[in-house]
Amino acid sequence: MTGIGRWVAQVKAHHAQSIAAQCDFDPGQDFWRALAHKFRDDPYRLNDPLLVRLREEFVGCDSLLDIGGGAGRLALPLALNREKVTVVDSSESMLNQLREASVESGINNVEAIQSLWERLSFDISVHDGSLCSHVIYGIEDIETFARNINRFTADLVIVLAFMRSPQAHLEVLWELIHGEKRINLPGVPELMEVLWEMGMIPELSILETLGPHIYESKTEALNDLRKRMYVNEGTGKDENLNSLLEFHLTPVEGGLELVGSAGRTMCLVRWKPN
Repeated sequence: MTGIGRWVAQVKAHHAQSIAAQCDFDPGQDFWRALAHKFRDDPYRLNDPLLVRLREEFVGCDSLLDIGGGAGRLALPLALNREKVTVVDSSESMLNQLREASVESGINNVEAIQSLWERLSFDISVHDGSLCSHVIYGIEDIETFARNINRFTADLVIVLAFMRSPQAHLEVLWELIHGEKRINLPGVPELMEVLWEMGMIPELSILETLGPHIYESKTEALNDLRKRMYVNEGTGKDENLNSLLEFHLTPVEGGLELVGSAGRTMCLVRWKPN
């Protein structure tokens, strides 16, 4: 099987497993509706190492595409020193947050377009640079997704992603609760293989290795993990999760550490479109 074929099969299997674990799956729901407000940040913030790096990378790019840019956590500050930023995202609630934040911050050179990137239904212009931050993991049609990036980018593409998919550290809990081995989404090694197979020459940089996930309380951890592992409150699986957290949460300064959540490696993958 090719690298692209392995990617597609892995994403399909992950999605099928996730759907099977849900009692009330709705394919039309906006997954981010209740969470979108959490993805906003101050566009004028200082000393953000990631923003510093991105500004260095995109020097000379007067226009940027932010693919899956959501509420504009990166798009809005990056728009401060360039002519135009276009955010393409499939979530209406995320883009509503982006529009509100644009008005509140007085940044008027950011355009919001609602669409799946791999099924782009709008005719957009070619931009100097493209950014895709923590989006690629669950993209089934990764080949079309990557080709569309190249199609609308003139100079530089940057993808931010974890070495392993963001929720891979929950695989132990998943197996204990659902009684089956978790099929994780692909990460950076699989992405590199796809890009090489498509004739691109990606460069990989390690940005940082994150510490453990800290929750303020067991209640916060329980509510968060219910969503991530599709556990409905009041069910037998919920009771099991509640019991397991007695052993999977460790008291530390600032709250409770989720055991096994440390060591997530964030990467920057860059390439010139061909």
